[in-house]
Amino acid sequence: MSRDLFAARPALKRTMFKAMIGVASYLPLPLTRMLGYAVSTIAWSVDARGRRTVRRNLAHFIPPSCPRALDRGVWAHYHSFATQLSESLRLHRLPSWLLAPERLTLVDPWATFAKKPLRGPVILVTVHTNWELMLAAVHRLGLIEQVEAIALSHGDPSIDHIFERMRGAVGCRSLLLDRAPLAAVRALKAGRILGIIADRDYTGSGIDVPIAGQPMTLPLGPAALSVQTGAPIVPMYLARSGPNRFMLFVDKPLLCDPGLAKQRQMADLTGRLAGVFTRFIAAAPTQWIAFHDAWAPKPPTVLGKRKTLPVGQEGSLSP
Repeated sequence: MSRDLFAARPALKRTMFKAMIGVASYLPLPLTRMLGYAVSTIAWSVDARGRRTVRRNLAHFIPPSCPRALDRGVWAHYHSFATQLSESLRLHRLPSWLLAPERLTLVDPWATFAKKPLRGPVILVTVHTNWELMLAAVHRLGLIEQVEAIALSHGDPSIDHIFERMRGAVGCRSLLLDRAPLAAVRALKAGRILGIIADRDYTGSGIDVPIAGQPMTLPLGPAALSVQTGAPIVPMYLARSGPNRFMLFVDKPLLCDPGLAKQRQMADLTGRLAGVFTRFIAAAPTQWIAFHDAWAPKPPTVLGKRKTLPVGQEGSLSP
């Protein structure tokens, strides 16, 4: 159904969300996945425009010279989205076996979580890949006690409240994007942990940085918060290595360079983060949820021409 219909009939949107959550929560997870597989297969077969968009995005990580592999990647992308959605809608009722220690491998070469639970102020960042399940994973492993995650509103307070309750079951409190800037600074200055999905610029105030060799707009939020509070940025990524097996990657914490001007510090951090995200997405491209044109040209901002980091100069702004 179209967004216009949902906008005109918010009660219908609430009913559909509650129905989806009810189905995902009370059916056995394997059965929920089978249902999602069937629905995503239908969506893949009829969504020609979406397939083209996904194909353009995945072509940055799967060589276009391998058209069959790229076609399989698009098909797998739809099924991965259905699986991730079915798991996120039952975040508060995940079966204990799903994230059992023998199924979940922590890869932490920099010993960020040598002492558990991690204490703030820290900014955890990830991409749109198993992001809701990652909350449950870090909670299940005892890596953190509480995280305050910046979340996009669903446009309906009752739906936002439903997701708030589900995330609360895994030690997460939501900070809605429209109220996040001040609340995020306060949380970090109070020594808490902040979570941000940082591979999309929802506010239109980001900068272009090279990802997979082409400029993509990333938000400045994580870097700005780090520069303002001194909190390190810790990139994390949860990848599915089998139907019921996962690997949780923790990359090297990123710190701002106080020897640079603040604008250059933010550009430097965002550029380094882009390099990390490129590696994350390339590790499991079909698990990266991107139904939008990730590399579509962006119009200039209201403050003037959009800033861009040249390819190969990810660490600094061009002169």
